[in-house]
Amino acid sequence: MGTFRITVEIADPQGQHFEAVDMLVDTGATFTKAPRNLLERLGVPVESTYTAELADGSREERTRGRTMIRLEGKEFSTPVTFGENGEQNLLGAIALEDAMLAVDPHSRRLIPVDALEMTST
Repeated sequence: MGTFRITVEIADPQGQHFEAVDMLVDTGATFTKAPRNLLERLGVPVESTYTAELADGSREERTRGRTMIRLEGKEFSTPVTFGENGEQNLLGAIALEDAMLAVDPHSRRLIPVDALEMTST
């Protein structure tokens, strides 16, 4: 599947002030990653640290918080990793699932999807 970019709006945790960020859509990334300086300026608090396995197999400690984002006209709270200088901004799988969007690899765009559930019986 090819990659593509999309504009995502990141907000302060209250959803009062949004700023546009260009991101690479990455269904292989668990969390959305935005620039640390932007998240700090918006007042997004660090909630936890975690270990991330990178594409080259190495492992790094990361910090993450939770804030509001706007994606394809939907606003919702999602976890976000504090990216360091020079790192790629990423739109990750959890945000895509929260927004009920999937990647259409042919047209390189996001498309709405229905929720999936196990049967109730």
